[in-house]
Amino acid sequence: MRSILYSFFILMFYIPTAHADVRSDVRELFTRDMATIDLARVKVEIDQMIDPSINVERQLAQIDQMVATIQSMIPVGADSWAKVQTIRQYIYEPGPWNDYRAFSYDHDDPYGLDVQNKLLADYIQDRRGNCITMPFLFIILGQRLGLDVTPSMAPLHVFVKFTDDDGVTHNLETTSGAGRARDQHYRDHLPITDDAIANGVFLAPLSNEEAVAVIAVVVVEHLIKEGRLHDAMAVADIVLDHYPNFAYAMVKKGSAAYLLLQSEFYERYPTAADVPEDQRPYLTYLQRVNQTTFETAENLGWRQLER
Repeated sequence: MRSILYSFFILMFYIPTAHADVRSDVRELFTRDMATIDLARVKVEIDQMIDPSINVERQLAQIDQMVATIQSMIPVGADSWAKVQTIRQYIYEPGPWNDYRAFSYDHDDPYGLDVQNKLLADYIQDRRGNCITMPFLFIILGQRLGLDVTPSMAPLHVFVKFTDDDGVTHNLETTSGAGRARDQHYRDHLPITDDAIANGVFLAPLSNEEAVAVIAVVVVEHLIKEGRLHDAMAVADIVLDHYPNFAYAMVKKGSAAYLLLQSEFYERYPTAADVPEDQRPYLTYLQRVNQTTFETAENLGWRQLER
């Protein structure tokens, strides 16, 4: 116990406090009522943490206008499938409803490696999306129209789980026109193990709390890109508190720890014996984080996806 506490003290010494507010901002999201939480507001507020120029209320008003336009296109007495089809038309077919600018998959950055491309405002503006912006826009629009739609995870990918009026749940692949896709489709193309399915890592519908965690992990990616690695690890911990089996967040935390190991130890000291004694607990802590996060993800069934 004494060793753990000492390592913790050393870690606190190294953590900068100038940017601690991002942790509070992410933590606050999870204090909201998850039964009634508005994923549109969550998404836009998280995006604003990355790009402060985003006007939250203006963005939400734009989403409301999109919903109003779709609502005007839905036939009277439409069932849930008719609503899905109308959303498909609005998003993927050029017409007056979208100023003849249909939304499409961004083949130049399909994984959203440029964090800016994972912001909803960017998708709405340039109409080129990825496997984060495309499913979440569909979910946001669908929920506002009364549909039972939730996100679900695959490796480096999010898709939509839609439950129709008969209580049957279907996968909708929003990077491909929101067409239906079987679970086996994802297993055929991605490294999804039986353990990952059994542990709910992949292909399971997410709760609202887990959905907020998936939206929030982009902050971790942004912080890593900015070199704010301790903040990235702290925000990953907040996300994992609310979605414990979120393998991607584990891997990002482990990656941030590795980057710290590189910059603060591996590039400075030829061998472990060269590390000053007072810094060795911190070295041990980072090595433990890097190792255990990847091991935990792998034990849950996660496997590295080669891009």
